Amino acid sequence: MFNSSDSHSPRTEPSPGVSRRKFVAMAGSAAAGLTLTSWPLGFAPRAEAQGDSRSLVCIFLAGGADSFNMYLPLNNDVADQDYATYQRTRGAFAVPAGDIRPIGDGSFGLHPLLGSMSGIAASGRLAVVTNVGPLDRPTTKADFLAQRSLPTSLFAHDAQQKLWQTGQSTLTSDRGWGGSVVAATAAGAPLAPSFSIAGSTTWLSSTQASYSRLSATVAIQRLAGYDPTMWRWFPSLSGVAPVLATARADAAASVSRLDQAAARSIGQSIQTTDALQEATADSAANDVGMEGIDANRLARQLEQVARLIKNREQLGMPRQVFFVRMGGWDTHGDQAAILPVLLSQLDQAIGSFQGALDGLGVSDSVTTFTASDFGRTLTINGDGTDHGWGGHAFVMGGAVNGGAYGTFPSYSIENNPDDVGENQRDFAGRLIPSTSVAQYSATLARWMGLDDAQLDSALPPLRNFATRDLGFLR
Repeated sequence: MFNSSDSHSPRTEPSPGVSRRKFVAMAGSAAAGLTLTSWPLGFAPRAEAQGDSRSLVCIFLAGGADSFNMYLPLNNDVADQDYATYQRTRGAFAVPAGDIRPIGDGSFGLHPLLGSMSGIAASGRLAVVTNVGPLDRPTTKADFLAQRSLPTSLFAHDAQQKLWQTGQSTLTSDRGWGGSVVAATAAGAPLAPSFSIAGSTTWLSSTQASYSRLSATVAIQRLAGYDPTMWRWFPSLSGVAPVLATARADAAASVSRLDQAAARSIGQSIQTTDALQEATADSAANDVGMEGIDANRLARQLEQVARLIKNREQLGMPRQVFFVRMGGWDTHGDQAAILPVLLSQLDQAIGSFQGALDGLGVSDSVTTFTASDFGRTLTINGDGTDHGWGGHAFVMGGAVNGGAYGTFPSYSIENNPDDVGENQRDFAGRLIPSTSVAQYSATLARWMGLDDAQLDSALPPLRNFATRDLGFLR
């Protein structure tokens, strides 16, 4: 969306027309609770319908989540992956073995505060993808030391967030693989079925598909009027339709691509807002059974997601893609106090959301997965952990084949073939991923309907890996 940054003096009388500059500003605030980002370019109608409905939900744990204290070795008998090795390496941050919640065959378990996720695992609907992170190709410690074919700007927040969301190993592309899913499965759809409940995101960006930014707390409302004295839309005003229609027509006929883009954007925003407001207008449409979550920001975002999933048939969206975000995971200090709060909130949000999906009868057609900037160091810095590379990710839903996937890393503090930070005082325990983001993403995207050619286009590093589907979805 375009947003005007110019300053203007308030007017005492409304202008009889809408200038180009005002029209662009209107496009920047075109809906209450909704902003449309990017414009469809070159959409072509699909040759056939998608068939069964499916929704994909990304929970991004911003800051770099310490997943090594979320999924833990327990009764595993592999020497460098057992509980004793984990305990020695983690030191004061090690979770007591008696508190860990066993899952699967009991070789591994979840943090004691992840009770809801443990319950999902017990039902066979949780997969753990171990030691996953951005890679250009399979990478060894020797490759790292020689700086061969490494992802750009390792260990940096912004860069690694972008690589996770694009599924690539360089920063040259702004196209997110979530946006590629929408472009491949919903081209020609009257309403783009992609939504961020957490502001702008690279993950949904695409040159061929738009996405809507919604608020978790602001209701979706139709627009009624624009006040030129305040440069804002107000639902209470009326009579704007003829002026707006004329302005849109003029902008669409303009030779300026800026005007044309603004005309398309505001038209799409109005169309999308109308459809969403109609679908969620009554209390029954908004009731998804997620109670007691007002203080949980992630849960409020997921509640909005559940509403849109509940109404996906009415909206004509057989494929939907959602992005939500939970911050605060950059635990360099005071981790012992901060991490339990984060884990409790995450578990409550996931448990409440999965319960809502079960109640709506749509669990088999919704897959929820986690992503983060990076894993953290296995070792502690005294009061926290530092930026790492590989980490564990979680996938939940009725279509999930429960269990662990990928190669579990060595947790040894000495002679660890996976540790590129070994012998560095501050950064020991930075693990080379054994599974790439491209493989993880491709497994999710294939479930949404992408074929091999579309996967190769969306995720270029995928060509360098023998295993293209990790098998955690059916």
